[in-house]
Amino acid sequence: MRINYLKRYIGECKGWLAVILCIAVIMAVTMFFNGVPAAEIVYGLALCTFVTLVSVFVGYGRHWESLCKLEQMRENITVLSGEMKMPEYLYEEQYQDCIRALAQEKDRLRNEMRNRQQNMSTYYSMWVHQIKTPIAALKLLIDEDLETYFDKAQETEENDTCVIKEQQKQQELFRIEQYADMALQYTRLGAESNDFVLEQVVLDEVIKHSVRKYAKQFIHKKLQLCYEPREIRAVTDRKWLGFVVDQLLSNAVKYTKTGGVTVQVGYTGTELKPNGGYDDAKYAFIIIEDTGIGIRAEDLPRVCEMGYTGYNGHADRYSTGIGLYLCKSILDKLGHRLLVTSTEGVGTRVEILIADS
Repeated sequence: MRINYLKRYIGECKGWLAVILCIAVIMAVTMFFNGVPAAEIVYGLALCTFVTLVSVFVGYGRHWESLCKLEQMRENITVLSGEMKMPEYLYEEQYQDCIRALAQEKDRLRNEMRNRQQNMSTYYSMWVHQIKTPIAALKLLIDEDLETYFDKAQETEENDTCVIKEQQKQQELFRIEQYADMALQYTRLGAESNDFVLEQVVLDEVIKHSVRKYAKQFIHKKLQLCYEPREIRAVTDRKWLGFVVDQLLSNAVKYTKTGGVTVQVGYTGTELKPNGGYDDAKYAFIIIEDTGIGIRAEDLPRVCEMGYTGYNGHADRYSTGIGLYLCKSILDKLGHRLLVTSTEGVGTRVEILIADS
């Protein structure tokens, strides 16, 4: 790298080196025709050559110092007036003024974007909290209607139809609430600062809360839930991990028509798994496995990409392609891992790995 810089520097100096050479030749010819001995002319040319070479290498040393300073500034992506080398020439001073102006403009744009993002996050947070009020009111109204139908002494076909319709309303209302929560978490996740609170969490408490939340979904679709609680603790954020488990259970119920969902919690130990999913570290894990439609092999590597829905998403008009993306992003920020394996037509297995600290 340094040799390349030296070649470039000599190439940039070839103009004034040519001028020096021309002056030396003119002086040598003039002295020769004026009877100056050849030995003295050669001595003078050698002395001029030595001084020129010293000037070139001293100039290159200062040039190299400036280049190193610029590379360091570029790597740190910070431009401060105190970090820049004092300008020696007018054009250097002009360049530094341009750099400072660009830095100020960058800071202004960054602050403007940060303010816009904060305003958007505040608006969506307010919107979600406001929309939850009519959602809660609708829930109460639907529950009251269901109680009215169930309290009727004589069951009729019309009454059964009304009950089914009210239950369908419950399902759609639950979906609306879920999408509202997803929008809120999406804006919070994109903020420069977040509210992660890492603590020792009993994973069963997080899972039980999500299972209770989706209990009606399991009952409505007549799906079996297999879950054996265990006292497993891990360092994580209770709220954000709960959101991830909610999303994974939602997908499991959504894409499972018959069979059920199995939830496991435990420790991996230190042995490698046959499928190569774990390394030799010890993890606490949460596994959510369903007997649903599964994921195509060609879609599996991209299921956590933003907005990617794959074949299942094209078949399901409700798919947004954001759920697994949010799960992966949240777990990455928490320092956890997400593994997804699936066989089309058999089911999907999703694992959350939390390093044992």
